[in-house]
Amino acid sequence: MAGTTENFQVDLRGIVEILSHNLYSSPRVYVRELIQNARDAVVARGETGEDLPPIELLVDPVAGALTVRDHGIGLTEAEARSLLSTIGASSKREELAAARREFLGQFGIGLLSCFLVADQIEVTSRSARDPEARTMRWVGRGDGTFTVTPAPEQLAEPGTEVRVHVRPDEAEWVGADRVTRLASEYASLLAVPITVAVAGDPAPPLLVSRNPAPWDLPEGDAATWCADAFGFEPLAAIPLHVPMLGVRGVAFVTPQATPGRGRAGDRVFSHGMSVASDNTQLVPEWVAFARVALEAGSLGLTASRESLHESGSLATAREEIGRQIRAGIEQLAAGDPAVFARFVDAHGSSLIALAVAHAEMLEFVARHLTWETSVGLLRLVEMPARIAYTTDDREFATYAPLVQAQGGLLVNGAYTHGGAMLRAYGESQTRLTAREFELSRLLEDLPGPRAEDAGLAERIGDAAQAVLGPLGVAVDVRAFRPATQLVLHVPRRAPGFAFEEVEDDPWADLLGGGAAVDPVGPADSRPALVLNLRAEAVRALGGRLTPSAREGAIRALHLLSLLQAGIRLHAEEQASLAVALETLLLAAARSEDSPTADGPAGNHTTDERGRA
Repeated sequence: MAGTTENFQVDLRGIVEILSHNLYSSPRVYVRELIQNARDAVVARGETGEDLPPIELLVDPVAGALTVRDHGIGLTEAEARSLLSTIGASSKREELAAARREFLGQFGIGLLSCFLVADQIEVTSRSARDPEARTMRWVGRGDGTFTVTPAPEQLAEPGTEVRVHVRPDEAEWVGADRVTRLASEYASLLAVPITVAVAGDPAPPLLVSRNPAPWDLPEGDAATWCADAFGFEPLAAIPLHVPMLGVRGVAFVTPQATPGRGRAGDRVFSHGMSVASDNTQLVPEWVAFARVALEAGSLGLTASRESLHESGSLATAREEIGRQIRAGIEQLAAGDPAVFARFVDAHGSSLIALAVAHAEMLEFVARHLTWETSVGLLRLVEMPARIAYTTDDREFATYAPLVQAQGGLLVNGAYTHGGAMLRAYGESQTRLTAREFELSRLLEDLPGPRAEDAGLAERIGDAAQAVLGPLGVAVDVRAFRPATQLVLHVPRRAPGFAFEEVEDDPWADLLGGGAAVDPVGPADSRPALVLNLRAEAVRALGGRLTPSAREGAIRALHLLSLLQAGIRLHAEEQASLAVALETLLLAAARSEDSPTADGPAGNHTTDERGRA
């Protein structure tokens, strides 16, 4: 026995409920959809020119209704009957987007948004296709039912009138101010004249469309548009144009960074109609320093018309927009250095973070961002082939003079993501090698005392070792520039640590040789005090000092090295420093020939860093 073919029972009420509440993000879009349907009807009729009759929005707050009247192509009774059947046949977003390419599908789907605020929609229409066409009336309800009847009154001209009766709890959506604001936001760039009037108000209708696009405005007017739309006076404006896709726009550079936030999103229009004010699809994520206004041209929209359809064309547009924004910033650097300097001051940190996340920004940042270095402010492209960097401000301040004196370059990478940026740039090209600063590596190449100072260095080294050895601190005597750097603190090395032999040591060709006196070998894991024999205060340790003064000076120099290294002194160390200074001051106050007595050195303990 042959089976029979039957149709599924379609619950229109359920379809309307699902699509109207899930296709759109907010009830506010119902105003846009009504305007869009009216504009599409005018375009479909094929009339153009300055004398077009306007699309009229009439707000009736008392009746709780909004009426939209156009002089477009209109609908026949048969076309009106197909509206909900078209909706019922297309439940997938992809099918809905395809349906919108046809006028009737667009009209039917657009009406769905009205059910976000209303339970009933009335459409009165007269078709322009047939001069003898009657005016018909279509009434759709939120329960999925509709009726089509001849209209009790004929429209004088072809076109369509849509009346939305909002639910009592949604009355705010037909408030005069709200409808005017939404219509102005959505339709400001449309070429079709669109007006808003209030029932019973003698004021003339307000024209909300036919405004020039921001990318077509003179610089001053474009800045005013930016202030109104985005809330800031732009630092600069970068024109954007992708002719093959009909994409046009302008990127407004913000005058200050917005820490802790990603891209705020952009104003995107489609054929003049506002699609979104927070779109993040057309502009690369790394453009955190600008807000953009764009006409999407031929790029497709999703069924809800609130975002762009992801496609190869969209990816092409996004890549080209990113390239043009980079080129615009480079032109700003070349053409207006003062404004560009303000740009870097405002967005330097975010540029570094963006370069870490997006390799295409590395070379851009290398050419334009200045870094604090041991020889002043430099861009990466201006730096020598081998550099060292630190991500610690205090370490940079302490050792920058030392590195500079040895002929090297130390970069302050203590910005957010600074170290990661320098590492990434070092790995992305071959001209410059960037290595994280290691004090121990530098110390290996610091010059030792001259031959004529060997005896003095030995006496000082022995004296210092006698004082600090019991505290677990090694001593190394060198002679290096600058002489103002009296001492260095070398932290404790991990057990079993040994320096790796690296052929391209950045200091090997820059620093002088000379054997150190009693150097701290790789096997010695103790923290160390490095004494600079070029400093007169250090050389004085080998002179005619009393034992107590010499011991006090050695202790003071050791504690100074800890402070320079950013190590906070414990209470016991602070007391030891006070005793050392007291001993030195008392010794200085006495004549060299006066008898002195050794001050108590005190009993001291040491921690894992070898600190007294």
